[in-house]
Amino acid sequence: MSLTPRQERYLAKITQLVDAIQAEAKKVDGKNGKADGKSRRRRSAAEAAKMRAAILAERAKGTSAAKLAAKYGVSAAYIYMIKE
Repeated sequence: MSLTPRQERYLAKITQLVDAIQAEAKKVDGKNGKADGKSRRRRSAAEAAKMRAAILAERAKGTSAAKLAAKYGVSAAYIYMIKE
């Protein structure tokens, strides 16, 4: 099947759009915003308890929530949510 010049232009435009969408998808790497491509990992109850205790101890010393969030791989909102 032979394409007309108009069909070839449409096809070229579609392929450009697909390439642009694929390039954008590579930047974001999925809906969860993990640009570094790390997979998510679920903590056990024991690990979560240890992490919470460590976060509470460090917050008592005055460590910022942003630094703790980066250290433990959680959001700052999660750090603020942790209470004794």
